[in-house]
Amino acid sequence: MKFVLSLIVATILLTGCKATVSTEVSLKDIIEGESKAIAGDLHVEVAACNSYEDSRKPSSSIVKVQQTIPSIFADAEYIECFSKEFDSFAYFQVPFFLDKDKDGKLASEKHINIISNEDTLLWVGIPTLIKENMERVRSNSYGVNALDLNINIKVNNDTGKDFPFTVYAAYIDGQPYVLSNLTSKGDGAFIVTLSDVSVSHALDSGFSMVLNWQE
Repeated sequence: MKFVLSLIVATILLTGCKATVSTEVSLKDIIEGESKAIAGDLHVEVAACNSYEDSRKPSSSIVKVQQTIPSIFADAEYIECFSKEFDSFAYFQVPFFLDKDKDGKLASEKHINIISNEDTLLWVGIPTLIKENMERVRSNSYGVNALDLNINIKVNNDTGKDFPFTVYAAYIDGQPYVLSNLTSKGDGAFIVTLSDVSVSHALDSGFSMVLNWQE
C-alpha cells in the first residue's frame, strides 16, 4: 500500500503543476493611475498538503513547491496549503506591477506586469527572467517538470460610469471572447482570464495584448 501511494504521488509530481496567478486592479488606476506594485495571489495545485505517513508533517509535494515557487516568482511568500473538495493547493502571495510608463520597458523585470497607456488599455507583460526560471526548474527536475500558468485579473469599475472596451482573446467572467466589444457596468467588476495562447505569447515575446480602448 505504501508503495502504491508513493507511486501515485510521484506520478502527480511528474505531470506538472497547475499554477494560477491572480490580481485585482481598479479601472481608475488602469486609466489614470501611476506605476506601482499591486498585490497578487498564486495558487499551485499539489498532490496533498500533508504527508500520508504522518499528517502532522507537510507532504513531499508541498515541500517541493515551497522550494520551487520562490525561485520562479520573485518575492513569492508562502501562506498556507488548503484542500477544496478533492483538490489541494499551495497558496502564495506574489506582487504584480501596474506599468503606466510608455517607455517600452517593464515597470519590473522580476514580476508580472499589467501595462496600460493611451495606446492600449491592458497588456500583460512577463519578464524574460520568469520564463528562464520556469525553464530552469523544468530542466533541473525539482519535482515540478512543467508549470501550467494561468493568469486572472479582476478589474473593478470604480469610475461610476459604464465603460466600453474591446477584448482581443480572453475569457471575461468565464466566457470566451475574440475581438469582441463589451461594456463594464458602472460600479461593477469583471474578471479577465488570459487564453492559453495569450499566456504562451506573453512568455515567448514578453507581452500579450488583452484589452483595448473601444473605438
